[in-house]
Amino acid sequence: MKKFWVVLLSLGLLMAFAMPAAAVDVKFSGSYYAMGWYVDNPSMLDKSAPADTATTTSWATNSKRSSSAWYSQQFRLTTEFQVVEGLKLVTRIDALEKKWGDQSWAGATGETQSRTNAGYATGTAGNAKIQENIEFERAYLDFNVPFGKFQVGYMQFLTWGTDFLNTPLSAGGIRYYFSQGPVMVVAAIEKRAEYLGLAGGKLGAKNTAVASGGSGYLGDGSDADKDVYDLGGIYKFGAGEAGLLYQYVRSSQYKTQYNNGYLTQISGLFPYAKLTFGNFFIEGEYAYGFGNLRSYENNNQASNARVGAAGTLSNGMAQDVSVTAQNLFLHGKVDFKPAYAGLQFIYMSGDDNSNSDKISGGLGSLLQANYGFNRTLMMWNSDYGDNMNAMGGNAAGTNPRTGVPYTVGQFMDNVWFYQAYVGVKPMPKMDIKLAFSMANADKKPKSDVGATGSAGYYNGAVVREYVSSDYGKELDLTASYKIYDNLTYMIGAGYLWTGDYFKGYESGVSVANNYLLSHKLTLNF
Repeated sequence: MKKFWVVLLSLGLLMAFAMPAAAVDVKFSGSYYAMGWYVDNPSMLDKSAPADTATTTSWATNSKRSSSAWYSQQFRLTTEFQVVEGLKLVTRIDALEKKWGDQSWAGATGETQSRTNAGYATGTAGNAKIQENIEFERAYLDFNVPFGKFQVGYMQFLTWGTDFLNTPLSAGGIRYYFSQGPVMVVAAIEKRAEYLGLAGGKLGAKNTAVASGGSGYLGDGSDADKDVYDLGGIYKFGAGEAGLLYQYVRSSQYKTQYNNGYLTQISGLFPYAKLTFGNFFIEGEYAYGFGNLRSYENNNQASNARVGAAGTLSNGMAQDVSVTAQNLFLHGKVDFKPAYAGLQFIYMSGDDNSNSDKISGGLGSLLQANYGFNRTLMMWNSDYGDNMNAMGGNAAGTNPRTGVPYTVGQFMDNVWFYQAYVGVKPMPKMDIKLAFSMANADKKPKSDVGATGSAGYYNGAVVREYVSSDYGKELDLTASYKIYDNLTYMIGAGYLWTGDYFKGYESGVSVANNYLLSHKLTLNF
C-alpha cells in the first residue's frame, strides 16, 4: 500500500508540473539563407602594379590581389513562449553561421561537431571567431501591465525611426512602452558593457601604473560600465508617422585609469518622419550628437611616462574633448506599378582634426551605427564586410582620437552619399532593380595629428592628408523571385569604379576597379 501511495503521489506531482507547461503556447519563426559571392578584385589595387614598398604601403594587402569566391549561410530561430495572455518569453538563436568548408575552427579537420578555437580563446589566434554550434542571441520577457508594456532581458536595441543608423544589436536592458491613441512613448536602459569587475584592473595588478608594468587601472572598477538611456515618442496620423528620440550614452571604461581617467558622455537627438501620399513615399531622419568624448576627472596628473601620447598635452595635463556631429538621411520613392523609382541622400559628418579640443564627426563608426543598412552590394555592405573584411585598398591608419579606422567597413560614416534607383515588378513574385551610387568623404583623413594636443599637428608638425575624398561610384543590378511565398532567390551583380580615396596618402598608388557576382536563397517562416 505504501508503494501505491508513493506512485500515486508521484503521478500527481508530475501532472501538477506538466499541466502549466502544457498550457504554454509556443510559436516559432525565423530564417535561413545560403549565399554565394564572387569578388574579382577585393584589394581594389592594380594587380599588375610592381612592388614598391619603399614609397607605398599598398603591397601590405598583396594577399588580396586576387579574386575570391565563397558560400556562406545562417540559420536563425525565434521562439515565443506564450505563458498567458499578455505574458511571453522570447528567445532567438543563430546556428551554423559560417562559410561553407571553413575548417579553421576545427583545427583543419573535417569533423563537424562544434569546438572552441583554442587560440581564439587565449587571444592568440589570428582567425576570426567562427560560430559553429548554437549561439543564443536574445532571451527576454515581454509582459503587459495596466499602464503599458515591459520588455526585460537580452533583446534588440539600436533601432529607431527609419532604418538609417540602425544596427540589430542585442544587449541586456529594460524597455517600456506606453500607447494611448495615436501616441506611443518608449523609455529604455541598456547595459552595453561591464568593462571591469570587482577584482580590479583587467590588464594586470591593480593600483599600478603602466610605466611600472601594471594595468594602468585603479583598484576596484565597479563603475567601469557602458550604459545607454533612451526616451522617445512616436505620433501616428493618417499620412504616416513622426517621432523624436533622446539618447544618452555614458561610458566609464577608462574612468579607472591610474592617471588621467575620463568619462565619455554623449547625447543624441533623433527626429524622423515617414509620409505616404498616394503612390509617393518619403522618409527622413536627422541625428545630432553632442557631449564629451573625454571628460577628465583627475586631469591634474601627468600621463606617467606617456607625455605627448593620446589624451595629454605636452605638459602632461589631460584635455577634455567635446563632440558635435550631424547625420541626415532622405529617401523618396514613387511607385508607378509595376515600375518604381527613387532617390536617396545620406550625409554623415567626418572629423578633420582641425581642433585639439573637439571632434566633428565619426560617431557612426564609434557607436556601431548602420550595420545592415545595405544601400549597395559592396560599399558599407554588412555581408560583404563580414566575409571580406573592410575595403582598404591603400587606405591606412585610424583617427587618433576616436580610434575609428580610415578603411570602409560595415558602419557607414564620414560620407556624402547619393543614389538613384529604378525597378520593375513584371509579375507579383519578381522584382528587378538597378541602382547607381556615388560617395565622397566629408573630411579627408590625415596622418597622426597628435591626439588632443600632443606633439604633432597642433604644434606645427607636417601632417599628410589623403589624396582624395572620392570613395567611388557603384552600379548594382539585382533580381529576386519568390519560388514560394516564403522562399526567395536573388541574383546580383555590382561594379565599383574605385575612387582615389583608396590611394590613401600615396598619390603614386594605382587603384583598380572591382566587380562581384552574387546569389542568395532566403527562407522566412
